[in-house]
Amino acid sequence: MNKKRKTKYALIYLALTAFIVITLLPYFWLVITSFKTRVDAFAIPPKIFFEATLDNYREAFLEKGMLQNLKNSVIVMLATVAVSLALGLPSAFAFSRFPTRGDQVLLNYLLGTRFTPFVVLALPLYLMMSQIGLLNTYTGIIIAHVAFNLPFVIWMMRGFFDAIPKEIDEAARMEGLSWFQIFMVIDIPLGKSGLAATAVFCAINSWNEFLMALILTGRSTVTMPVAVPGLMTPQGTLWGQIAAVGTVITIPVLVFAILVQKHMVAGMTMGAVK
Repeated sequence: MNKKRKTKYALIYLALTAFIVITLLPYFWLVITSFKTRVDAFAIPPKIFFEATLDNYREAFLEKGMLQNLKNSVIVMLATVAVSLALGLPSAFAFSRFPTRGDQVLLNYLLGTRFTPFVVLALPLYLMMSQIGLLNTYTGIIIAHVAFNLPFVIWMMRGFFDAIPKEIDEAARMEGLSWFQIFMVIDIPLGKSGLAATAVFCAINSWNEFLMALILTGRSTVTMPVAVPGLMTPQGTLWGQIAAVGTVITIPVLVFAILVQKHMVAGMTMGAVK
């Protein structure tokens, strides 16, 4: 029986290892392509060993200005996460701790706005931002991203706040703490796992968003997803530079996820085991 169990676990680990290798293979190929010359990138059969070069990074980020686009994406992502959490956390706490008549209707309405196709809102949003002078500004695209992410933050964090026993809050009230103090000192630290998971998803949504950025940004504020198609020129597609930009695009989100990995995993599995 023990031998069968060991064999079973060995097969599971083997299957998981094969799955990870297959999943990471395209990313590995993206990274090594970013260090290849144009000749090596199109070599048949494909080259695993080659003379690496940084020309693709230099040409994409220094000569074509992708460094500015990277800066724009980082600013928009960090501001979107910060504002979304600043507005969404108190709202989620209020929905969790102060239920009122009709709050489920409001929550469903928020969820409906989250699933509304942006194509439907594109023209009205463009006209509104144009009239108030927020086209080609960080403020305009950040407002759009926050509006898109806020329902997600409220729904996610409401669930995490519901998982925190209300008896803790009641005991804190008996000790004389205000609701604001309970929110900041007790419930936010207890819900930090959910906060990390929510922040990562918000960051990914903002970082990868294309359509809103395409419509609302201009030459000085365009983000990375919008700038990448510019590497597809009439003279041909610059695959080496696209690979270099694609590699760099993944780094901030990977770093962000690694920094909060422990809390993110705990947040995503919170409630799975009672």
